[in-house]
Amino acid sequence: MLPKIEPLRGALVSDWKTCGKAVCRCARGERHGPYWSLRWREDGRQRRTYVCSGDVDTVRAAVAAWRDQHPPARSARDLIADLRRLMRTLEV
Repeated sequence: MLPKIEPLRGALVSDWKTCGKAVCRCARGERHGPYWSLRWREDGRQRRTYVCSGDVDTVRAAVAAWRDQHPPARSARDLIADLRRLMRTLEV
């Protein structure tokens, strides 16, 4: 049986970094990473916490579970706008 995954709000983001050392491989364009982080908004500010590479799949599943439970409001607004357009065409 799989462990229960608590839904997580936010987005899982991968970052590639440069260290700035002249002799490093990142000076040639081969950046370091990926470094994974979970980012979300809280009290009007963006928050971030780093995610270990071993936990990426679990966090990805938790973010997907959150999105399943909380569909974006934008798509609902788009559907309402489409319905209004259809209603106008039916009235004519």
